Amino acid sequence: MAVRVRLSFQLQEFTGGREYVESSGTTPVECLRDLELRFPGIKRWLYDKWGDIRPQFQFFVNGVRIFAGEMNQPLKNDDELYILVAVGGG
Repeated sequence: MAVRVRLSFQLQEFTGGREYVESSGTTPVECLRDLELRFPGIKRWLYDKWGDIRPQFQFFVNGVRIFAGEMNQPLKNDDELYILVAVGGG
């Protein structure tokens, strides 16, 4: 099974500038773990010191936003998981 993971520009520095990478994860959480193994520097960006996903990240599966309680939902072959870094200003 392959899931296409799309990364916000800010995370592309960890993937050698690639916007898309393939993952064999079967849930969004498994896809994140796969990214951590393949691109170790990305972990410090994704998680706070308690191991929780940082609140500035938003996740979308096939264009539909998912929330914390849905991060273990099953993904299908050829799904796209988009990891967006929500940047605020003011």
